[in-house]
Amino acid sequence: MVRLGYVVRRHRERLQFSQEGFADHIGVHRTYYGNIERSKQNPTLWNLQRIALGLRISLSDLLAEAEALDLERAVREPPAPPRRGRPPGSKSR
Repeated sequence: MVRLGYVVRRHRERLQFSQEGFADHIGVHRTYYGNIERSKQNPTLWNLQRIALGLRISLSDLLAEAEALDLERAVREPPAPPRRGRPPGSKSR
């Protein structure tokens, strides 16, 4: 599940979504989604499909990428710097 969390995060950041914004976009609770990225929650198959659709990638490709990920290298690489502001298309509250 750790590999899956890294891959999901990478794709979410590529689309310039915050965790909260992406969770809203796919219709899951933000805490649940954040726990998936941090490998603290095992997602259901239904929610994995929702995540894949939201990331614009097939579920099989998402899982294959997670399986092929070099976890040691991914952990060593520094995360991308945080972006500033809200993602495009999001509404302020």
